[in-house]
Amino acid sequence: MRIGTVELANNLIMAPMAGITDQPFRRLAREGGAGLVCTEMISATALVRRDDKTLKIMSLAADEHPVSVQIFGSEPAIMAEAAQIAADGGADIVDINFGCPVRKIVKSGAGVKLIENEARMTAIMEAVVGRVTVPVTIKIRIGREADENVAPHIVKRAAASGIAQVTVHGRSAVNFHKGLPDLEAVAAAVRAAPMQVIGNGGIIDELTAKDFLDKTNCAGLMVGRGAIGDPALFRRISHYLSTGEMMQAPTREQRIDCLKKHARMAADHYGERRGVILLRKVMPYYLKGLPNASRIRNEFNQIETLLALDAVLEKIGESPYFINDAGDRGYYENE
Repeated sequence: MRIGTVELANNLIMAPMAGITDQPFRRLAREGGAGLVCTEMISATALVRRDDKTLKIMSLAADEHPVSVQIFGSEPAIMAEAAQIAADGGADIVDINFGCPVRKIVKSGAGVKLIENEARMTAIMEAVVGRVTVPVTIKIRIGREADENVAPHIVKRAAASGIAQVTVHGRSAVNFHKGLPDLEAVAAAVRAAPMQVIGNGGIIDELTAKDFLDKTNCAGLMVGRGAIGDPALFRRISHYLSTGEMMQAPTREQRIDCLKKHARMAADHYGERRGVILLRKVMPYYLKGLPNASRIRNEFNQIETLLALDAVLEKIGESPYFINDAGDRGYYENE
């Protein structure tokens, strides 16, 4: 797949997720088979102000390219300047967020709020495209309200503004991540689009990926929450789409090893204590469904060192049996 001048190894893209898709996560996703990875959503205003925390979010590693930097905001001039900073910082692609439904973002006039203001939305796209030489893409939802689909109109407006590709999330903003994506709404955007459309929403495994492609005819897929704790999902999806064969899911040992690697990378990137603390939110995803996982989950909130993490993970390998009051052996409940 090609986006403008950028060649991807496949048509699978790691979705930008606030607080999740930092540099360590992106590097693991690339290693796990993603054709393109995206930064978490970055405030254009904070980037222009050279906020230290924001610059840290945007810091890119050599082994994560090609990488897209996603920015949000409501002022065309600021968005254009932020895009230039991102491109100067190594972004292969600049993505504009027109889909975030979070109240704080919408209240600021950014994210999905902009699909109600075509003039402002167009001004932002044209300002960013006119400022940078790298490809510019956008991410949208099918609408703000239920049963709304403005995506077919937006993709046409985007093409006229010089946008290289559009990602369409198949849910309305009011639904956030709940319910099934409206694949027919995405398909309508694909039919209307003069450029490639990437589909997003509800893709959690090989079967949902194939179903999305078959029913929408999208050029590719953006995978988000399904890859948390399972960065190799991209490789398995790619293999299944190419061959029709399922690869083996990661074993317990492989999942634990990947979590440990993620923790080491986070510690290197942020410093040990901060890196391990920030990783707490994704640790349960790595261990979901494993024996003893729910019983030690609360211990994750106490972890501040790699040594402490190793000690907790050792408990995953302990016997999943317990002795009840009657002396019978049985499995832990709710595992």
